[in-house]
Amino acid sequence: MSATTRQRHARSRRPRAVRAQAWPATVAPATPVLLRPAPEQVPIPSRAALPPPKRHRLRQWLRAHWLSLLIVAGLLLVVGLVHAIGYDRFPGRATDDEGTYVSQAWAVQHWRSLAHYTYWYDHPPVGWITMAAYNWVTRAFERLPTSVTVGREFMIWVKLVSAAMVYLLGRRLDFNRFTASGAVLLFGLSPLAVSFQRMVYLDNLAVMWTLAALALAASRRKSLAAAVGSATCFALAVLSKETIAVLFPALLLLLWRNTSPRTRRYTIALFLTVLGALLFTYPLYALLKNELFEGPNHVSLIWTIKWQLFDRAPSGSLLDPGSDTHAVARSWLETDPLLIGAGVLLAPIGLLIGRTRAVALALAIQVVMLFRNGYLPFPYVIGMLPFAALTLAGVADQLCKGPAAMDWLSTVARRGGQLIVVGAVAASVIAVGPAWERGIRQALTEDHSKPPQEALAYVAKYVPRGSILLVDNNLWTDLVRHGFNPNPVWFYKLDLDPAVRAKYQNGWRDIDYILLSEYTATTLKDLPMVMEAVQHSEVVASFGDGDMTVRRIIKNAPDQLDPDPAGGRGRP
Repeated sequence: MSATTRQRHARSRRPRAVRAQAWPATVAPATPVLLRPAPEQVPIPSRAALPPPKRHRLRQWLRAHWLSLLIVAGLLLVVGLVHAIGYDRFPGRATDDEGTYVSQAWAVQHWRSLAHYTYWYDHPPVGWITMAAYNWVTRAFERLPTSVTVGREFMIWVKLVSAAMVYLLGRRLDFNRFTASGAVLLFGLSPLAVSFQRMVYLDNLAVMWTLAALALAASRRKSLAAAVGSATCFALAVLSKETIAVLFPALLLLLWRNTSPRTRRYTIALFLTVLGALLFTYPLYALLKNELFEGPNHVSLIWTIKWQLFDRAPSGSLLDPGSDTHAVARSWLETDPLLIGAGVLLAPIGLLIGRTRAVALALAIQVVMLFRNGYLPFPYVIGMLPFAALTLAGVADQLCKGPAAMDWLSTVARRGGQLIVVGAVAASVIAVGPAWERGIRQALTEDHSKPPQEALAYVAKYVPRGSILLVDNNLWTDLVRHGFNPNPVWFYKLDLDPAVRAKYQNGWRDIDYILLSEYTATTLKDLPMVMEAVQHSEVVASFGDGDMTVRRIIKNAPDQLDPDPAGGRGRP
């Protein structure tokens, strides 16, 4: 075989890729087709279509929203002044719920404990943990005179955030600026709002987080981050006050309406996963402490839930004129018939309007719950206020906009709707304006805080340190701060807490003094040990019209009972 033949066979046995590389340039394969279009075919985006640099986005956002920012600033100034002026003077300390939550915040901050007594899962703790964080950052206990003052200062900031969320939610529901501002004013200046939203109630925190959750669910970006934020905010709301969980259908409806059908199942799944994971931390905490299930010698989350839902004494039917529920609801309407009355009446119309359906549903759910013949908390109305305001504003906004079709009939309908709204506003100002003016003036000028403050000053000056005091929670933290050691005894715990009963086995004979507020006498029938202590005591000081009395236990008193356990109200 010749050399030429051997070279030809060798080339034929090489791999295809090697043969291709070995070809001379003159016989190389054809030039491959370009995968990219020619330079002249590539569209060049304009400068306006490109996303702005990060340093310019804030400037563009401010340029787009400057008017709304000015409106919100003005609204918050008005609402903030009304709530801040006299916030500690009015209303008075009608119950010791305010002192209870502040005392628990004190325990979190100073004792690293969830409560100043045995924590029995009466409410989730996020609300007073948040308050404790605020008090720690601002040094509120060092700045302010009383513990209730500390909590009420925190409520001012909660109120301002809630008012801003009302405006933001209104705008994201396509309200115009006028009706969104009207919702804020209704929510912020109602006599019910001025009274209840000043007080240290967990409901105020729960409402703030719920409004933030709804505003995120209505985000126009429809992003997964908004869904995660909404779930987080609603979890914080439920972990602040568990009863707000009844508004979950309204939040889910808004999120469903505001998500794209293509990504809806992923968004809803992510929302439910985050929400469930965060809420699970509460029973997980109880489980890790061996306090999830009922058992001897320990508190139980499940027992507390059963007591709250089924075993707690009901307040009666809303339809029964003699029930506590009926009396409380009637007091709400008497205080402000516009916001609650008109809001409830317009809720069915709000349910028919797509963009207001979620907020109207939130209001309707709470109205339906009034008919369940269960226990009605006094501050229950707090959760109704923002949704009544948004329902009223949403119906008014729909009337002003009229039908979507652009013809002469729609123009007539729109003008007619605007006239109806103007007439309704004018009639409301004439009808309820004087009541609103009286309520706001009362909140700004009257002082109902003196009796407990005078009683505190008297005890701090005249009662020896080391005395055992039976008190309500509005004064518990203040007495601890004044150096009373051993700590004062919250009067409920003397009968209801086994740990306290074990410490004071001699009952009323182990108590030295009682600080009795007016409302306490109405609950004595359910607290036999406290009743016995009151019956074996005498009044040494009285403040206000008997609103607060200081009583000294008579150690050698006979078993004869005091016919006036309320304490000689009005004595000097």
